[in-house]
Amino acid sequence: MTSVGQSPHAYALFAAGILAGAVTLVVLGRFRLYSRRVRLPFALLTLSASIWATAYGFVFLAVTPASELFYAQLAWVGAAVLPTIWLVFTLVYAGEDQLLSSQMLGFLAVEPAVAIALKLTNASHGLFGSPLDPWRAAKPDRFAVSGADFLGPFGPDLALVAHAVYGFGVAVTGVSVIARTYLKSSNIHRRQAGFLFVAGAIPLAALGGEFFFPFRINPVPASVGVSSVVVLWALFRHQLFDITPIARDAILSEMRDAVVVLDEQDRIVESNGAASELLARPVANCIGESVLESVRVPAEVRTVLEGRDRAEAVVEDGDSCRYFEVRAESLGDRTHDRARLLLFYDVTERRRTEEEFRALIENSRDVITVLDADGERTYTSPSMTEVLGYRTEALVGESVLDLVHPKDRDRVADSLDEVITGDSPVLAEFRIRHKNGTWRRFETVGVNLLDDPAVGGVVLNSRDVASRHRYEQRLRVLNRVLRHDLRNDMNVILGHADLLLDERIPAESKDHARTIKRKASSLVELGEQTRHIDTTLTRESSGLEPVEVVERIETQLDDVESDYPEAIVHRNLPEEMWVSADDLIESALKHLIDNALEHNDRVIPEVSVTVERSQTSTDYVEIRIADNGPGVPDAELSVLESGTETPLQHISGLGLWLVQWIIDRSNGRLRFAENEPRGTVAVVGLRSADRAASVSDDGTVTSESETD
Repeated sequence: MTSVGQSPHAYALFAAGILAGAVTLVVLGRFRLYSRRVRLPFALLTLSASIWATAYGFVFLAVTPASELFYAQLAWVGAAVLPTIWLVFTLVYAGEDQLLSSQMLGFLAVEPAVAIALKLTNASHGLFGSPLDPWRAAKPDRFAVSGADFLGPFGPDLALVAHAVYGFGVAVTGVSVIARTYLKSSNIHRRQAGFLFVAGAIPLAALGGEFFFPFRINPVPASVGVSSVVVLWALFRHQLFDITPIARDAILSEMRDAVVVLDEQDRIVESNGAASELLARPVANCIGESVLESVRVPAEVRTVLEGRDRAEAVVEDGDSCRYFEVRAESLGDRTHDRARLLLFYDVTERRRTEEEFRALIENSRDVITVLDADGERTYTSPSMTEVLGYRTEALVGESVLDLVHPKDRDRVADSLDEVITGDSPVLAEFRIRHKNGTWRRFETVGVNLLDDPAVGGVVLNSRDVASRHRYEQRLRVLNRVLRHDLRNDMNVILGHADLLLDERIPAESKDHARTIKRKASSLVELGEQTRHIDTTLTRESSGLEPVEVVERIETQLDDVESDYPEAIVHRNLPEEMWVSADDLIESALKHLIDNALEHNDRVIPEVSVTVERSQTSTDYVEIRIADNGPGVPDAELSVLESGTETPLQHISGLGLWLVQWIIDRSNGRLRFAENEPRGTVAVVGLRSADRAASVSDDGTVTSESETD
C-alpha cells in the first residue's frame, strides 16, 4: 500500500500532468482556428509532458514491481520525445519550418527512437542499468541512497548520460530559437514569444538545478505544470497562437505597396509601414483587431475578402485623393493554413494618367472606338455625338459595319480582318452615315490591342476628312485648269503672236508681239513645271534605298558640257559614293546644276560640283554645287526656310520648291551659302549608306557597315 508520505509527490506530478493535458485540450479543442502548423506540434509537446508527469506520479503509487516498471517505462517514452518535439515546435513557430525537411525530421527522430527502444529492451542488455534506475530516487524507501543516485534519470550509466546531454542540448537550441524570435518581433508578437521563452526556460532551470542540487524526486516533470500555467495565461490573455507571426519573412519593410497579413479570422497579424495611411489607428493598435474595423476602406476590403478579384479604393489625403487597387491572396501554399495577404497597390499615378487620357479623348474631335473580336463596339468616345450625332451608349454592342456605306462595307470588313490577324496599324478611308442621313468621309487607323489586358479590343481612331477631301477635289480641278485649259489658251496666244510677227507691222507693234510671246511661253513653261511636279511628287515613293550619286552626277555634267559649251565645269568627285535617298534625288541634283547655269549672268559661267563626307558628321555625305552667278536672293531663301509663301514674299518659279520637297522625301537637308568671290553654293546633305545596304518594309535603310 502507498504510505501517506508518498502522496504529496504524486499529487504534485498529477497536477502537472493535468495542467499539461489541459493545455493540450485547449489547443486542440477550444482554439480550433489556430494555425495548423503551430497547433499540432505544440499539442504533441504538451501531451508528451502530460504523459511524462502523470506516469511519473503513478510510479510513486505503484504497489507491485510490475506496475512500477510499466509506469516507469511510460514516463520514459514521454520524457524521451519531449526535447525533439520542442525543437520542431520552435522552428515552426519562428517560421523556419523550411528547415524541417523529411530527411531532417527523420534524423531528429533517430535519437529518441533509439533511447525508447533501449529503455524498453533494457532487461536484455542492461545499458541503462537496472530497469528502475532512472526513477530510484522517487521511491521513499530509497531516500537514504547516496547523492549520485539522487540524479534520477541521470545515473552513472554512459548511455543514460549521453541521452541526457543530447536532450539538454536540443532543448537549449529550441529556447534559443524562441529567444531570437523574441528579439526580432514587436508589439504583441514579442509578448507571445516572451511567454514561450519563459515556458521553455522553466524546465531547463529545473534540469540545471537537478545537476547541481540533487532532489529526492526529478523536478523537471513537476516544472512542466508551472510552464503549463504560463502557457494557459498566454492563451487566454495574450492571444498566444491566435495571432502568430505568419509570413513575417514574406513582408519586406521596404515594399512601397501596403501589405496587411490576416489570420484565418480576418484579424490583422502584421503589416508594413506603407499600410499606416490605410489604417484608422496606428499599426501597433490594430494588431489582433478585425481588419474591417481597422481599415479606412472597409467596404472595398470586404468585397475582396468575399471572393472578388480586385476592388478600387479611394482614400482622401487632405485636398487630394489617393487611389488603391485592393487584392487578397492566400498564404496557404507558404504557411499551410488559411491566412491571407491583403495587398493595396497604389495606382494614383496610373489613375491620374487615365483621367488625363480620358480628358484628351473626350475633348478630341477624333472618334475613338473599341471593338471586340467580332467587330462589335464596346466603347465609343463622346465625340461621336458631336461629329455624327449618335449617343455613344446607343452604339455599344452594335456592329461597326452598320454605319458604313454599303459600297464600302466589303473593303472595311477586309481591313478589319487585316487588323485582327496582323500586328501593324491599318489605314482605311470610307464613308459613314450621319444620324441626319448624309454620308461623311472618314479616315480611320485600326490597331490590334486584343491581347492588351488594359484594352482588350481593336482600337479605331477615325477622323472626318470631308473638308480635306473637298479641298483635294478643288485642287484637282484647279490643276486641270492650269495644266490643260491655260496651256491650250496660251498656245493660241502664241500662235497669234507668231502671226503678228510675220506681218508687216510697225516695229513698235512687233515689240509688243514679242513681249506677248515671251510671257505666254513663260506661262506654258510654268504649266509644264506644275505638271512635272504634280506627277513627280504624287507618285508613291518606293522608300529610301542605297543610291550611287557620283555616276549620276558625272552623266549630268557631261550633258551640261554638251548643252553649254562655253561653260567651265569643275569636278571634285570620288570614284563612288553611296547615299540613302529617294529615287527622285537625281532629279533634284539635275535641277540644281541646271539652275546654276540657266540663271548665270556671266559671259563665261562656271559650275563646280564636289562630293565628300561631311566634316561635321561622318554619317552624312555633302554634295556641293557652286556657281559664279548672281546668287539666290535672300528673300527667296527666307521663304524656302520658312516653308510658307505670302503675297509679298514668294519664290520666282517652282524649281526650288521641287528640290526642297524631293530632298525632304530623302530625309536630307538643303542649305545655301555664298560663294567666293561671287555666286551661290547649294549644299545637299544625305545620309551615307553602304552599297550592300537593304531596305526594310517601312523604308528604313539598314546596313551592317552604316555608321551609327
